[in-house]
Amino acid sequence: MNSITNKWMFFLLIFMLVFGLVACGSENMTQAGNDTVEKSNEKVVIKIADTFPTTHLISTMGASPWIERIEELGEGKIEVEYYPAGQLGKVGSMLDNLKNKVVDISYIQQDQFEHTFPLSNIGGNLGLVNDAISGSKAYNKLVQEDLYELEYKPNGIKPLWTMLTQSNQIINSKHPVKTIEDFKGLKVQASNAMQEQLMHDWGATPVLLPGSELYSSWERGILDGTLISFLSWPGYQLDTIAKYTTVNAPLSRGNVAYFVNEEVWNSWPEEVQDAVWQASQEIVEQLPGSIVEHQEELIKQYEKETEIEFYEIPEEELQKWNEKFQSYNNEWAENLDSKGSPGTEILEKFTKYNEEFSK
Repeated sequence: MNSITNKWMFFLLIFMLVFGLVACGSENMTQAGNDTVEKSNEKVVIKIADTFPTTHLISTMGASPWIERIEELGEGKIEVEYYPAGQLGKVGSMLDNLKNKVVDISYIQQDQFEHTFPLSNIGGNLGLVNDAISGSKAYNKLVQEDLYELEYKPNGIKPLWTMLTQSNQIINSKHPVKTIEDFKGLKVQASNAMQEQLMHDWGATPVLLPGSELYSSWERGILDGTLISFLSWPGYQLDTIAKYTTVNAPLSRGNVAYFVNEEVWNSWPEEVQDAVWQASQEIVEQLPGSIVEHQEELIKQYEKETEIEFYEIPEEELQKWNEKFQSYNNEWAENLDSKGSPGTEILEKFTKYNEEFSK
């Protein structure tokens, strides 16, 4: 009898131990499940920075609606903190800020980093692009398909979207510039090495300085003018200081590019990546056309409200300019080839992409 009782007591003890272990395991799984649900419901905060004034068209028509779209597609899971107008650093510090994760996404003015992104500066080369719409599509393709592996991935950044502005025009407060000879004696802001070389070769005095210093330098007489597209006029209040401007000069174009830190990108849930990527591709499609349309409206407004002289360069003069531009582009490519970078290959690809999107 005692033997039977002992056996029942033994089995009862085993049953209680097994039940306790199952209950604990179930509780731990429930807790882990709750933690997973709680973690998936956490908001991802994305810090985005650029150097454009909040009145600049890239900010009002590009960055701001892009950010709104990211949050909309995020459906409450994404919160964007936007730092415009150089709040987190000047243009020269933006790349380091991005690589060091001070920000998650940043505008990078690539012509300020010509040694880091030499091939990427082809977007600003002379006379290669027909218009901002086809040129932006061609450049975005080049960046995503060709330049990512060559220049961005080695620096730990991933391109989200890029665009090219309409062609820069010759704006100054001294006299109309209708021929190469008219550049002589002018002090002109240059934003990259090719512009600097062009102005030097054509008799002007190039002054390298960022857009943030454009107005104050012009006002103090350090500059007589600049090479810039009409979309930048409102942000830099150029209508209050300019007296003469071309409308058809086939000069270099501004290059707008936003990048994300790749480690940060890889840390985001897939749905966050999808939202940021979709919003970025949508702005590539929308912004160039909106900029072209708005630029036409700006010109009409300035012609009506200011005494600025808007004029065209004669067609026969433009032919001379385009012939010279070809030699500058070939020299640019050959110089990169000599340093081990595929300059000629990238020039040929970008030319091909422009032809494809211009059809």
